[in-house]
Amino acid sequence: MLIRTAAAHSGNLTRLGEYSARMAAGDYDAVYEYFAPEFASHATARINPAAIGTDIRPQEYKFWQTAKAAFPDMEFRVEVLIEADDLVVSHWTLEGTHTGRAYYDVPPSGRRVTINGTAILRMRDGKVIEHWGGPHCMHGIGLSRVEGAGPHAAAAPSVAARDAS
Repeated sequence: MLIRTAAAHSGNLTRLGEYSARMAAGDYDAVYEYFAPEFASHATARINPAAIGTDIRPQEYKFWQTAKAAFPDMEFRVEVLIEADDLVVSHWTLEGTHTGRAYYDVPPSGRRVTINGTAILRMRDGKVIEHWGGPHCMHGIGLSRVEGAGPHAAAAPSVAARDAS
């Protein structure tokens, strides 16, 4: 799904599409071409406060490297892009089988997993300069199994039990 707020887009959607394709192909150096050196993420204070004010592009690079090592059959897709002025909202999904290395602190399970997220990105001169969203995918947060109900299901009351009361 693609939503634009103007008749013609600014080129930001094209740039993000190119970036996504390069990352999916394993060209992680693209981070340094598509993210500005002054790139700032509003998630940094929650994830790594010591990194505030530093070049955090290496963290984006590490995310992709870690994901590919953990999920050798990794597939990445962008499902929704919405552009409004210099902002782009992207909803993305990464799927793969956890047969490789640990994903941050989560050991390989051999199971198929899905990680998804939504990012709001501010663009300037064709580069990402600001980010809101996450950190739903770091350190195994947001890691969910495609098959099976997952560990949270046992704690949730069933619809039938709730409706019976």
